[in-house]
Amino acid sequence: MQAYKILPLLCLLAFCKTTKNTNAPQPAEHYNATADPAPLPSTISIPVSISVDDILRSLNSRLSGKALFEDYSFEDNGHDGLMMNAWKSQDITLFFAGNTVKYRVPLKLWIKKELVFGSSAEAEGELALNFKTTFNINADWSLSTQTEVEYHEWISIPILKTGIGDISMETIANLILNSSKKTLSKTLDQYVNQQINLRPYVQEAWVAIQQPMLLDGGYQMWSKTTPISIGLTPITTYNNALQTKIAVECLNNVSFGEKPIFRENSALPNLNLLTEAPNDFKMRFATDLPFAEAERLANNIMVGQIFESGKKKVKVEDVNLWGNNDRVVVNTRLSGSFNGQIYFIGRPEFNPTKNQIEVKDLDFQVDTRNFLMRSASWIFQGTIKKKMIASMVFPLAQNITEVKSALQQTLSNYQIQPGITLYGALDSIGVQDTRVTPTGIRVNLFSTGKVYVDVKGL
Repeated sequence: MQAYKILPLLCLLAFCKTTKNTNAPQPAEHYNATADPAPLPSTISIPVSISVDDILRSLNSRLSGKALFEDYSFEDNGHDGLMMNAWKSQDITLFFAGNTVKYRVPLKLWIKKELVFGSSAEAEGELALNFKTTFNINADWSLSTQTEVEYHEWISIPILKTGIGDISMETIANLILNSSKKTLSKTLDQYVNQQINLRPYVQEAWVAIQQPMLLDGGYQMWSKTTPISIGLTPITTYNNALQTKIAVECLNNVSFGEKPIFRENSALPNLNLLTEAPNDFKMRFATDLPFAEAERLANNIMVGQIFESGKKKVKVEDVNLWGNNDRVVVNTRLSGSFNGQIYFIGRPEFNPTKNQIEVKDLDFQVDTRNFLMRSASWIFQGTIKKKMIASMVFPLAQNITEVKSALQQTLSNYQIQPGITLYGALDSIGVQDTRVTPTGIRVNLFSTGKVYVDVKGL
């Protein structure tokens, strides 16, 4: 054969051999540097129940043996010539109605009356004062009360015994009481303010719920709550108890691995008065599909698959995955009539109906498409794309079921610290977004439900 005829043939063979072993241009591995989506606002409802009997026991104990009124001077009150002491003689009784408390305080009275020529005489009596206190909770969680004496009733009228006979002190004692009501009311206000104090309990719950909770030791799954505001519903009475609800608006997030780093926020916000306390709870958590696991599943389906077109055929040898911004690159290594690597690219998306990740819009990457059109269009026209789409399905049903089960088991009765227990129920799971991370495909989910915090000792 003449040289000028052989040379083009050799060039053609060389070109075909080079094309057969040439890879398509490789897409870059790149990841969006966007932060995780913000956790979803939730409300934790904290029922508060204050036993009226407990208040009474404490109030009676605190006032036992203590003088509510003391006057040891004949000179004060316009030289009224009287001294008087008043102290609790029997247990106090009370009842609540809305933001008003009414109570009956039995008092023992000691009265000393100045007589003529520097002499004096003493008397003792007993009466019951009926008070009404209206209270309000201030923005700083302190309690403000306004107490007034509604009326009094004599249990035993004081009788002043003198050398010239007994003198009834009812009229004089009534005058003394009328002038002393303001002092008595102020004293009762002080005791009631000390006894009904929500701030220590609210502060304790506010700080306690910030501590990260280990939801599941096997998964090393942690929940972190960040409270952002707090409110209170009107105080009502039911079953002989004062009742209200504290509603803490917060952000909740679930993470995996080491215990989350957090900085405690001990600054209790001002009170926000609410008409009702919602308890809709949303907890965001992520479930990850590592690239290694996705590759294993894809290789189980694709490796060994043979695709033919006429006399040409290729076999899938390996599949590798990595990220390209919000998409996934599927690197497919082929052997046979074409030895090299081609690339598919698609957008991962979670299918909540089937609880699985699917790679949507999966197609030949642009450079691969152009490369195959020039050098191996028969691959482009074959069924490999359809088979690859079918292999890019990754079930997460078991992961989600296990995570939800772990969350539910923990929330059913979780002691944050002695006396503070969190409990609740999860209703459903929704999808917030799906994203590609340097280690795999992450599906950000959120679970809705109702969560309460029970604070003992109120």
